[in-house]
Amino acid sequence: MSKIRMLSESMIGKIAAGEVVERPVSAIKELIENSLDAGATSVTIEIREGGLEYIRVTDNGSGIDESDIRMAFERHATSKISREQDLDAIQTLGFRGEALASIAAVSRITLTTRTRDRDTGLKVINEGGKITSVEETAAPAGTTIIVRDLFFNTPVRRNFMKKPSVEGAAVNELITQLILSRPDISFRYLSGGKVLYHSPGDGQLSSAVHTVYGGQALGSMRKVDGHMNGIILKGYVGIGDNARGNRNQEMFFINRRIMQSQTLSSALEQACRERVMIGKFPVCALHISIPFENVDVNVHPNKLQVRFRDEAAVSEAVLTLVLEALKDRDAFEKPVEMFLTRDRAQPETVRPPEKVPAAPPSAVVTMAKTIPAQAAVISPAVPPEPVFREIVKPPEQYRSSAASPSAAVPMPAVPSVQNTGHPPVPYREEKAEQISTILPQVSRPLKIFGAVFNTFIMIEYEDHLLLVDQHAVHERLLFDRLMQENAVQNLGQELLVPIIIPMTRREISLIEDNQKELESIGLVIDSFGEKDVAVRTIPMVLGEAETTGFVRDILADLDEKHALAFDKKRAALLQTACKHAVKGGEELSEDQLRSLVEEMIEKKVTPTCPHGRPLVVSISHRELDRKFKRIQN
Repeated sequence: MSKIRMLSESMIGKIAAGEVVERPVSAIKELIENSLDAGATSVTIEIREGGLEYIRVTDNGSGIDESDIRMAFERHATSKISREQDLDAIQTLGFRGEALASIAAVSRITLTTRTRDRDTGLKVINEGGKITSVEETAAPAGTTIIVRDLFFNTPVRRNFMKKPSVEGAAVNELITQLILSRPDISFRYLSGGKVLYHSPGDGQLSSAVHTVYGGQALGSMRKVDGHMNGIILKGYVGIGDNARGNRNQEMFFINRRIMQSQTLSSALEQACRERVMIGKFPVCALHISIPFENVDVNVHPNKLQVRFRDEAAVSEAVLTLVLEALKDRDAFEKPVEMFLTRDRAQPETVRPPEKVPAAPPSAVVTMAKTIPAQAAVISPAVPPEPVFREIVKPPEQYRSSAASPSAAVPMPAVPSVQNTGHPPVPYREEKAEQISTILPQVSRPLKIFGAVFNTFIMIEYEDHLLLVDQHAVHERLLFDRLMQENAVQNLGQELLVPIIIPMTRREISLIEDNQKELESIGLVIDSFGEKDVAVRTIPMVLGEAETTGFVRDILADLDEKHALAFDKKRAALLQTACKHAVKGGEELSEDQLRSLVEEMIEKKVTPTCPHGRPLVVSISHRELDRKFKRIQN
C-alpha cells in the first residue's frame, strides 16, 4: 500500500489551476475581473484560436506595485479580503487570490504593469508557475497580461478543450455579459485580429444594449426603471420578435455581477407571459441593486448562482416593476374574465380563444377534388409512437388536384397555391396507429356549415355530424408538406430581396459554424455587416414575415449544442408547422374552411395531428336523437 506523502508545489499549483481555469473563457473572466477591481475604465481583450493559443487583457487600472509583483503570482495572495467578516459583504469581483497564480501554472505569461506614481513599468515572465525574469520597461499606466499556450504542460486537459470556434463563442458570450453589466467601462474585444465589440463606456445601459443587440432591437425593447421592497431595478426587456427559444439571453446583474436565479427568471417570465409565445423566453438586461448583506453570491463555486435573504420580496418587486414597464397605458384595460361553472365544488375555467393574424398567403392550402375516406371516430388515450419507413411517392401524388377530375365535389373553386410538381423522390412518411374510419368512398357531397367558436369546422355527411379541428388539420398538412420538401434536394426558395436580421455575435458564430446544417433545412444565411445577417433562402412553405422567428428557433436549438439530425429537423419542422398553422379562435372565410377540409381528405392525411391529437370527431345522427329523447335506445 502506498504511503501518504506531500505533493510538490508544482503539482499543487496545477491542481489549484484546475479549480479556477477550466477553459480559456474562465481564465479571461478572472483577468478581466481583476482589471475592474483595479479601477480600470477601459479594458481591451484579444484572443487567437479561441484563446487556446493567445489571450491578451490590457487595462488602464491602478497597476501592480513593484513590492507586490512577485506576491501577485503566489497562491491565496490577495489585496481584496483581509478578515473573515469581509466574506459576508463581498463587493469585489475577482477576489480569489489564486486566480493569476493558477493561470500562470498552466501557461506562459508575460505581465507588463506600471503604477501612476512611477515613470517606468515592470515586465515579468512566468512559465508554468515559475518567474523567470523581472525587468524594467516602458509601459503606459495599467496592466497588460498576455497568456500563451494555455494548458501546454497539462496535455490531458488541453485534449479536452473544444474546437477554437466553440471556445471563442464562449468568450463572446462572456464579453456581452460584461458589456451589459458595466456600461461605465469601455470594452474592446478582438478575435483573430478583428474587432467584434467596442462599447463606449459612457455609463448608459442603452449604449451597452445597442452594442450587443443593435439599434433595431433596442428600439423595440421596454425600459424598466423603478424600486420596490428595498431593491432598485433598471434595464431593458425584449418581448415579441425579440423573444428567444431558450433562457440564454435572460441576463440578470446583481450589484453589477452576472448571476443566475430561478427566482428572477420565474418572476420575469410570469410578467411577460401574455407577451411571448408558448415555448419562447423574453430577452432582458436587468440590473438589480440590493444591499450586499441581503444576497449570498457564494452559493455556487463559480459564483454564477445567487440566493436572496428574502426571495418573496425580490420576486414581487421584479414581477411588479416589469409588468409596469410592459403595460400599454394608451390602450383599454383587458376586461375581467367571466367563468362558467358546472357546480360550486368544481369550477371549470373557460378561456377566450386566442386572436392571431390571418394565415399568410404562403400557408394557404391547395383546393382538392377527390374525397377519400378519412374522417374517423377517435378516442386516443396516449399519442401513438410514430414509425418511420422509407418509401417512394408516385408522381401523381405531387400533381395538383386538377389532374384528378374524377369524383369531383360540387363546390365552387377557390384560388389556391398549387404544388410545384416534383419528380418522385424518397422521403420519410409518418404513420400513426391505424384508426378505423366511418366514411366509405364518398359518393355524396359534404355540407359545411361553418366553424363553431372559430375553432371546430362543422360538417354533415350522410348520418354523421363531423367536427374538424381547424388548427390540427392545418398543422398536419403543413407538417407533411415540410417533411416531403425536406427530402428533395432543392429545399429552399430564393428571396428576391434578402431579409436582414440583427444578431448577437454568438448567434453569428452559430450560423458560421453550422452553414451546411442550415442549408439542409432550406436556410441560406450570410453575414451582413458587423451585427446583421442576410437570409437569402428560406424553406418553401415559410412566409417571409415568419422567417425571423424561425431562424431564431433554429439557432436556439444549435445553441443547445445539438446537431440538426433527422429527429432535430423533425422537431424543428413540427414547431414551424404548429406555429404557422391557423389557430383555434381564428376566423376563416367559407372558402378557407372548405379548402382545409377538402385538402385533408384529398391528401389522405394521418387522422391525428403530429402531436397525436385527433383531427376529426364524429357524432352520429342516432346519438343526437338519443340525446334529444327522440329515441329510447
